[in-house]
Amino acid sequence: MKNIVYMVIIGIFVGCSTKTNTESKTIIPEAPLLKSKTEGYFKAIGTEPFWSLEISEDMIRFQGIEESDFFTSTHVEPIRAMDSNVKLYRVNTESGEIEVTISMQNCSDGMSDNKHDYKVDINLRRNNQKENVNYSGCGNYIADYRLFDIWLLEELEGKKVTIDNFAKEIPIIEINSSEKKFSGHGGCNRISGTIFQERELLRFTNIISTKMACGENNKENEFLKALQSSTGYKIKNNRLHLINQDGMKVIFKKID
Repeated sequence: MKNIVYMVIIGIFVGCSTKTNTESKTIIPEAPLLKSKTEGYFKAIGTEPFWSLEISEDMIRFQGIEESDFFTSTHVEPIRAMDSNVKLYRVNTESGEIEVTISMQNCSDGMSDNKHDYKVDINLRRNNQKENVNYSGCGNYIADYRLFDIWLLEELEGKKVTIDNFAKEIPIIEINSSEKKFSGHGGCNRISGTIFQERELLRFTNIISTKMACGENNKENEFLKALQSSTGYKIKNNRLHLINQDGMKVIFKKID
């Protein structure tokens, strides 16, 4: 009898422990990653009153606290400022007009400790209203989950690369898009840095490397220069293509 009671107590204890571990895992939020083009690549919120904004490749959707504050339209390309990271989305529909201004600057939403890199101002006018309604809040671009991987250099400035082009190994980088960081090997030295990503924009910034002597037959400097000059990206057929206004700079092959 004592053995039976003892086993029951152990079962209850294990069951409670398992439940506690499961609950502790679920409260850890995952880093926001863009899963598909139907999901918003930019999301914003505001308070006083509460509102939310989502911009995807398909639509622009604004939701206020009242049902009458709901506004949705097909996606439009923004007007970009020439000298700063400011974008203006302007949409006219049968029900009214909305203007969304997204400015890159540190922003606090007043209701959480989340870091926001963009300030958002919204001007909304319904056809049945005499005055415009203004909203202010904060937002972020959602990181592209496809970048979150390990990439091996395949082409540099339009030419296939081999081990003979580098002192030690073919360059390889690992991108952590949720933390906006990357690290890897430049062909001779270890490298690391940060990334800046918005929608189809991608820049490799704050690049640092070790200072090992690499010899003459080494294209590491050419690789790093191409990496730093890239401003856009495309992913297709398990390849990461880095481009700038001069054309294709680098092609990586996914190896993870």
